[in-house]
Amino acid sequence: MRRTVKVSLDFATKSKRNQISGLLREYRAAVNFYIKYLWTNKGSLNKETLAVLENTRLSERYKSNALKQALSLVVSAKKSAKALKTRAGMPVFKGGAILDAKFVTIEDGAKSFDLVVKLSTLRKGRRITIPTRHTKMSRKWLGVVNSKLVQGCCLSDDSLTLFIEIPELLMKTRGKILGLDMGVEKLISDSDGNFYGTDFKEICKKIRRKKPGSKGKARALSHRKNYIGMVVNRLPWGEVHTIGVEDLRGIKKGKSPKRGKNFRKAMAPWVVRQVISRIENKASENRVRLVKVNPAYTSQTCPVCRTVNSGSRKGEKYLCAVCGYAGDSDTVGAHNIFVRTCGSVGRLESPMLQKKAG
Repeated sequence: MRRTVKVSLDFATKSKRNQISGLLREYRAAVNFYIKYLWTNKGSLNKETLAVLENTRLSERYKSNALKQALSLVVSAKKSAKALKTRAGMPVFKGGAILDAKFVTIEDGAKSFDLVVKLSTLRKGRRITIPTRHTKMSRKWLGVVNSKLVQGCCLSDDSLTLFIEIPELLMKTRGKILGLDMGVEKLISDSDGNFYGTDFKEICKKIRRKKPGSKGKARALSHRKNYIGMVVNRLPWGEVHTIGVEDLRGIKKGKSPKRGKNFRKAMAPWVVRQVISRIENKASENRVRLVKVNPAYTSQTCPVCRTVNSGSRKGEKYLCAVCGYAGDSDTVGAHNIFVRTCGSVGRLESPMLQKKAG
């Protein structure tokens, strides 16, 4: 299991930061050059494709790394488009350079610095030395027994993302199973009837009001990311051994006829992957098993009589047209996710059914 942590570049001199900026400009230009080439031409990680890029200050080793990263982005973009049955759009690379031990050496620091990062630059055969300090998160993960710092990083303009390898932890065997339903009105609803992130809709509206590319937009996106993290952290991780969520791939594409313009507009600021990714990370940290279930009809199935009826759900309210069961529609969805999760782990009991029977 691998964890990532960011450390600052603030302790590097101005000269070294300029060298890093120059390296990233050349590297990003190379990645985007290869992306453009690979989008319309066949290519692989070989000498022929590598030689297509001629006018660059990058070493052959850096060129090879840029080609490798470009290949990964192109393959990922085309696979995603195929899965969603949409036309693929050529990606534009603006991120960090993912570098391994051929480019980076990380050593223990001395005196006022915890770490020293030695990084290859555009100057052939020379490395610059960047001092930096541990963060709360890096100390946390390195404090795990048998964890170790990987020789490599993701280099960005103002930070280094380091990788820490942590031994796989045994999953919990005690606790309860919990189903989670995600939406816009409430970010997360659980099968016990609890709601988390009831302000999420307002955050979505705030993002849509901001001008694309503005500082206000960036702040709103950052607020959303932090809010998602805060909400996921509030889940009862110490009480559960398994959490079930819907497999929501493709939900933003509006495949259902009912997912029209208004639905897609409401969902646009909702980064499903960001929520699921945060839940996955917290689950692994807490030795909780994460199960992804089929989302079909979870919001239309009565938790008592199991009748599927699209007319039973009216916005945030659920009223079964057959048995008359009434409740919150998101809680109903979370309960049905719970039922499917139980089935996948071999437990068939339903607290809601037991409660109704009692």
